[in-house]
Amino acid sequence: MFNIPGVMRKATWKLKAAAVTICLSLLAAAIWASMTWLASKPFFDPYVAVVLARKQIDFAIPAEFQIGFDRGQLNKANFFETKNKRRVRIRPMEDFGSIIEAERIANELLNDPNCILVIGNSNSTVTSATLDVFLKSNDPPSYIWPIATATKLIDKARTAGDRAVLRMVPDNASQAIQIQRLVGRLVSVPRVAIYGDEENPLYSDDLMRDIASKVREKGGSVIVEEMIGPNNSIYNSFTIWQKASRPDVIIYVGVAHHGLLLIDQLKALNIRAPIIFTDGSMVGALIQNIKRIPNRAFILSPVGLKGEPNKFPTYEPIGEDAYELTRQLIGECVGDCSRDNMRTAIEGVKGKNSLANGKAGEYQFNADGNNAGMQYKVYEISRGSISLYNHY
Repeated sequence: MFNIPGVMRKATWKLKAAAVTICLSLLAAAIWASMTWLASKPFFDPYVAVVLARKQIDFAIPAEFQIGFDRGQLNKANFFETKNKRRVRIRPMEDFGSIIEAERIANELLNDPNCILVIGNSNSTVTSATLDVFLKSNDPPSYIWPIATATKLIDKARTAGDRAVLRMVPDNASQAIQIQRLVGRLVSVPRVAIYGDEENPLYSDDLMRDIASKVREKGGSVIVEEMIGPNNSIYNSFTIWQKASRPDVIIYVGVAHHGLLLIDQLKALNIRAPIIFTDGSMVGALIQNIKRIPNRAFILSPVGLKGEPNKFPTYEPIGEDAYELTRQLIGECVGDCSRDNMRTAIEGVKGKNSLANGKAGEYQFNADGNNAGMQYKVYEISRGSISLYNHY
């Protein structure tokens, strides 16, 4: 006998099974489509790259900066947070003070949209090389310069339309003004010899030119303006001095390594004119070696506090301030904190007192990104120690 209820139950079960199969197929298709879409959309994992030469023995400033930056992390966190609590990680990178390595890293960071901000590089020359790479793009990461002082760097960025740059220390033009003031206090109408660092040409050329211009503006003369280093020494200019009379003041524009070379050569030639070293020479080894010659010696630095006139100034406070500044910038980011968001945050700190109580001083970034709130200080070196000169 034909069992109608049984047939109906079987049919219902088959319909339910078919419906479940269809639903599972649709779900699988949806999952597959979602996975395909996610695979085609890069995962956004924003980070800040800190690019420095931490391993350079003869130029300690980048390593000092890193110590301060790390101290900021210990006091706060090893990551940054946006307004909506999105974490932004920190990625340390080593440029070895090399133009080639700086360019390689810059290209890698430029092509990685996860990199929203770069803090670096180790000197003006490698910073310029990095900036050249970034300026090839309409969407570069923002860029903070904690060490580079070459005046023309900001000019280059502004001319190319890149406004997302901040310089934490005063530029070379500011340093040249302080040096000219110091020269004028030492000699009323001076004859000056200026030596640059052949291995850091952008920094040296830039500042040598500014210093020479300031000296001439005040009636002084520049009898020598050349580079020293492995390929050049002051012995060549010594013959010029014999004809034009020896300089009243010697100025060295560069890092400590070739400053030590200059000390050796001055000792060998028995030249006793006062020496002025620019900020790149603020290294303990150079300060100690000054004891080997009788010359009065001075050195400039953007760091150091007037309340601590005899304390050796390092870039560690700049590192701490860089961490705090970055924390504030990223704290202003909304959403995913993309490169575009970071550029907006950079523009937002210009024209304001960004860090009134910074460890190294004040930070008041002007429209170009230069720090107008900090000045160079002049230290006199005596018997292996330093002190602020006449409370400059």
